[in-house]
Amino acid sequence: MKPMAKPPLLILGAPPRGGNHLLRGLLDDHPQLLLPPDEDYFIRHLSRKPWLRLRGMLTSPNKIEAFYWQLQKKGHLERVNAGQGTEAFGTEESLDLNTYYRYVREHHQRWSTDSLVQNHVEAMAQALGQVPDDNRLRVIFCALQPSNTDLSRVGRMLARSYSVTGIFLIRDPRAHLHSKLARNPSLDLQRYCKRQNRYLDEIDGFKRHCGPALKVRFEDLVTATESPMRKVCELAGIEFLPQVLEYTQGGQPARSNSSFTSSSGIDQSAIGRYKDKLPSDTIALLEKFCRPELFWREPSDS
Repeated sequence: MKPMAKPPLLILGAPPRGGNHLLRGLLDDHPQLLLPPDEDYFIRHLSRKPWLRLRGMLTSPNKIEAFYWQLQKKGHLERVNAGQGTEAFGTEESLDLNTYYRYVREHHQRWSTDSLVQNHVEAMAQALGQVPDDNRLRVIFCALQPSNTDLSRVGRMLARSYSVTGIFLIRDPRAHLHSKLARNPSLDLQRYCKRQNRYLDEIDGFKRHCGPALKVRFEDLVTATESPMRKVCELAGIEFLPQVLEYTQGGQPARSNSSFTSSSGIDQSAIGRYKDKLPSDTIALLEKFCRPELFWREPSDS
């Protein structure tokens, strides 16, 4: 007897400040995708800490809701549903959280990490309105910290129960650093370079151990949106539609903190802004220690 085929699951990810929300916004209104309204923290947090996995496996069904609530940054889903998420892609009450927690409680099985993962993915699908014979592709959308090898951990954990495909964004380390320094001015540059390089290795590891994966350049999404989005749709097995060329939130044109705006479309200055902000010695260090394939060259530089 042949084993049952694993259900398909699409993973969208990038390092923080790497363009996650840009890609999510381009796919926002695609009718063949079942997309969460904001980043999903549950699988990422579960994958990082063995003690969390043990705690989840030991938790009784009548207390398991609190465990899921805590791993979603202590109520992130509730905040998004209340309209408190600044970068959420759904409207208020986008999620049926009563259905989510009821499913988690009723299907919880002790002593199984895979059950914890499956419960979350299936509960999220129902909370987003998936019903029998609804063939929309389910999506996990989250930031992936190279410092925690999140891409490898999350990919392997999900691949145990699902047939996973990954779409992973790469951003030029110079522009990426400029964006990250706004939140962490004391960033260690050599450590940053090592993590950038490791992220590339993790994508290659995903291809070997988990499933098909596509590297998408943030800069290509900004400068030549159609070409990379056709590749995204092809790998995901969904139809290429005109709406994947427009950044939306909840299906409505919106202003992104990345490169898309509701009025003027693509702000290409997001790509080269670092040139006037980063010291030349910092740029030289990045170009010395980051792998060459991380850097984006403007067509005129080729």
